[in-house]
Amino acid sequence: MKLRKLAALSLTAVMMSAALAGCGNNNSASNSASNSTPASVSDSSKTSTTTSGDNKNTDATPSETVITVSVQTGTGVEEGWKAVADAYMAKNPNVKVVVDLKASDGYDQWVQNVFATTGTTSVDVVNINLAGDAKTGKSINYNDYIDNDSPYSDGTWREQFEYGKQVINMADNSFDALSLDSVQVLWLYNQDIFDECGVKAPTTWNELIDACEKIAAKGYQPIAMPGNYDSFYSGTMGWLAQIYADQTTRSMVDVFKAQPGDYCYDPDIDGHFKYDPTDCFNDDSDKVTQNPVRAMKAIKDGIYRGDSVGMKTVWANFAKVFPKYAGNDVMFGTDGNGAKALFYQGKAAMMVQGGWGITQYMNDMKALKAGQKVKVGEQEVDMKGFKLGTFNMPSMEGDGIEGKARTIEVATGFIGCVSKDQAHNDQVVDFIMFYSSVEGMSAYVQASIAAGAVPSGPSLVYGVQYDDEINAAFASLKFIGNAQKGFNNTLARGIGESAETFRNFYDYTYKYLTGAISLDDWAKAHQKNIEDNFASALKEKGVSENDMKNPANAPTGE
Repeated sequence: MKLRKLAALSLTAVMMSAALAGCGNNNSASNSASNSTPASVSDSSKTSTTTSGDNKNTDATPSETVITVSVQTGTGVEEGWKAVADAYMAKNPNVKVVVDLKASDGYDQWVQNVFATTGTTSVDVVNINLAGDAKTGKSINYNDYIDNDSPYSDGTWREQFEYGKQVINMADNSFDALSLDSVQVLWLYNQDIFDECGVKAPTTWNELIDACEKIAAKGYQPIAMPGNYDSFYSGTMGWLAQIYADQTTRSMVDVFKAQPGDYCYDPDIDGHFKYDPTDCFNDDSDKVTQNPVRAMKAIKDGIYRGDSVGMKTVWANFAKVFPKYAGNDVMFGTDGNGAKALFYQGKAAMMVQGGWGITQYMNDMKALKAGQKVKVGEQEVDMKGFKLGTFNMPSMEGDGIEGKARTIEVATGFIGCVSKDQAHNDQVVDFIMFYSSVEGMSAYVQASIAAGAVPSGPSLVYGVQYDDEINAAFASLKFIGNAQKGFNNTLARGIGESAETFRNFYDYTYKYLTGAISLDDWAKAHQKNIEDNFASALKEKGVSENDMKNPANAPTGE
């Protein structure tokens, strides 16, 4: 099946509509504009059950199909899935849905074992992003069903949600991780401090530096930024590294894109693609197909490098801000909770956060006004109430910069299914179709928020409505394009997902930001890190040296 253009609203249009607002990652949800429970939930004569074992689908009659949901637990997750299960069973009395959530700790090993025991496991629905290679050939490919008419909408399943924002494996055109929540990374700021210092939300990096100078002159720390290893590996500084590397690599899509004759070339999409750096959505997956073999070959051939002029511009700009305006050397001993505490206490004027930070602040302000103590992590903080503002990533300018800054605005959730016999697979996908419909998702997000979940961004299911408070929380957000897609930031923090490449990245970046090495030395170390870890990254992508000799062919990894 070839990929097709998404014949529906773009995510930008969804975001700009006043009718829609957000839901988040695996412990978040969104809310319906109405606080009433759907009749299909409350009228159900059969309720979902929760079990504690992988093979405890008891109490099912021989005529019933049992579907077991075993995603990671979190605030509101169980309540959300049980609401979906009850609503689905009201419509499908021959199905029993068991909600059996698992702790986050050790979930990766647990879910990999599920796929290793597909012949005996009772588990059906999981967070498949943590299954690794264990899922290969053992998960349901949603693309086999995506253009089927849905019993839960007036069109096909594809038309219920933002298919264009899903991650498709270009190597085999498989789609096994359904992500219906969205997250955007942005800057939060203390409007009261900004007003006192006479600064406005910056739109360029130079304006950010100017704002930092004025804020520091008034005795505030301009930015609360974690600087420990976790921040550079998977947190805030790692996000910024990817976001701003993307400013320097936009044109590489013309190198990575599928060419006529390539195994993944789709004439309906790729035959009409034209690179346009002024369009922040120009290289979305529903507008151009990227060939992973061509991307890896460009790295091997030195066409795509980590020591480029643009990358040097990015890190020269970072060094003008970090750590100087983020607590100096104290930044490197600050974790995410420490940075948030500084911001909440009114000691720091800005911080980088996901969209969930808006609703978290809103909820914490409610607690503060109610006379309750506010916690950041496990520590109580003396929170200072202030007017919260947001701004998108300020764009860098200079040599090698090819387009305005985008950000990380991604689909999350990663709901996958264990493949079993065909009839069972069909029933499980039917359940997932309901979950991803406006009715199913409204039931989920309504129950989740009622149980304390914090939304982090707009739902990718069309038509989900929210209450006025949630709308207000996300009213200032504007989607500006996703930097974390394709291969644009593959070289932002080294290459691949090995601990070695990330540790190397942190070591030489720490030395650079603390003045121990020069920018040129940083660039040389970064390129060497990429070259040293290229072979392992190639293996992760399922591409071999032989595959790169014939990039038009589907990679075999051999």
